Amino acid sequence: MLDDRWCSMTRQPARLRSLSMPGLVAIIYYSVAGGPFGTEDVISAAGPLLGVLGFVLMPAVWSVPEALVAAELATAFPSNAGYVTWVTAAFGPFWGFLEGFLSWVAGVSDNSIYPVLFCDYLKHILPATADGTPRILCAIAFALALSWLNYAGLNIMGWSAVGLAIFTILPFLYIVPAGLPEVELANFLVVPRLQEMDWQKYLNVLFWNLNYWDSASTLAGEVRDPRRVFPQALCLAMMFVIASYVFPLFVGVGIQTDTAKLRWRNWRSGTLTLVGEATGGGLVKSWVVLSAAVSNIGQFTCEQAANAYQLEGMAELGWLPKCFTHRSRHNTPYVGLAMGLIIILALSTSDFISIVDLLNGIYCQAQLLEFFAFLHLRRVSPNLRRPFRVPLESMIGCIALLFLPIVFCLLLLVLPLIKGNWKQVFCLVAVPVAGLILHAFLSLSRRRSWLSFTREPPRTVDELLAMQTPMSTCARAHHEPFLSDTFHLPPASEHDEHL
Repeated sequence: MLDDRWCSMTRQPARLRSLSMPGLVAIIYYSVAGGPFGTEDVISAAGPLLGVLGFVLMPAVWSVPEALVAAELATAFPSNAGYVTWVTAAFGPFWGFLEGFLSWVAGVSDNSIYPVLFCDYLKHILPATADGTPRILCAIAFALALSWLNYAGLNIMGWSAVGLAIFTILPFLYIVPAGLPEVELANFLVVPRLQEMDWQKYLNVLFWNLNYWDSASTLAGEVRDPRRVFPQALCLAMMFVIASYVFPLFVGVGIQTDTAKLRWRNWRSGTLTLVGEATGGGLVKSWVVLSAAVSNIGQFTCEQAANAYQLEGMAELGWLPKCFTHRSRHNTPYVGLAMGLIIILALSTSDFISIVDLLNGIYCQAQLLEFFAFLHLRRVSPNLRRPFRVPLESMIGCIALLFLPIVFCLLLLVLPLIKGNWKQVFCLVAVPVAGLILHAFLSLSRRRSWLSFTREPPRTVDELLAMQTPMSTCARAHHEPFLSDTFHLPPASEHDEHL
């Protein structure tokens, strides 16, 4: 159990860090949304009204609590190991390893969505890629090509990520004004009967489009005066995310058209290309496809790199074998990239909804560990230095903040069982069991010296505090262009000496 030694022992940052407001907003937006692509299935699952309203209400239920909790934990434990450190601090190294394993599996599963989404949009201008072998080959080619670019050290982060985000929104800056005069509000009065609604699809697609706020919230430690700046950036990013989802869907569902595929029951991932065609013809349709391709490319490469560096970070801290710290001649963690690519290729042959259902369940398991770690640390170490602190002092307030997110996670975990989706139920049980087996094997390998490790995993307060290192190479590549002149990152070689 932790005590208030954390307060006195937590070291101050060695350098003044200052992340600009526009940069923080841009990072949060691109980490969560990156455009409205992949939102369409909520319309066919629950109807026009609930489909659009979901993107207005869900951020308050899920996104804000998730981001606030991650911001507090990230600034309290400024370690490159991220979520693993938080859960280890609360519950010990075993649960820290399991958190890292679940987060990585969820991240890689999420990564496999982008080749699938790419094909879902591409088929509207290249029908041959709609299904069958051509579709599978297209998805595999997408994953292999971008994985090679990541291996080669391609860096499309920083301000180029802002450019990508802007480019993905550009066609909708035309579609929304052009389509608004044609919107018929009567289209939103159609509400399907409860038994006709696909609640599992509706909730899962909403959840997938509005989670991963924690990935950007770990930057709260890079913000000067995070108590003031981070909530403001969070609110601005939330507004941009909601707007980029709601307005294209509102126009797409509301416009009058004779196109059968634009009727709300027929909405699927890729339908926004038809909205572009209805408002601006073939040119705008192609523009939406290109925008979706750019968005998927950017998000795929960003997330694949992050997943690989997560394994490297866990290896540097002793949870995984030393081989995961090896770098290619391009200075990239090729073992982590290869491990992720295997799962990506396997899942890229599935459909969008199947992957979303799978990864959301695993992600919920990891999030529950993070939420309980937050509550536990608030209880056992109330005086822990937290540069950003959720503005709730009582445990009752903290529990109230996380009550709906926890219930929502449990609901997503139970829905497959209720609906008899036994394949998903099997995966939700098999993944944590695989984590338990892997942990036991790695522990045995350490004792028998079958595998080489850099160190023992951190177990004590002192060891965890020693893990508070500067930004990782991956974080540097991602965020350096957003930092003001008051924050100077060390060269890569200097960072490597810390690891």
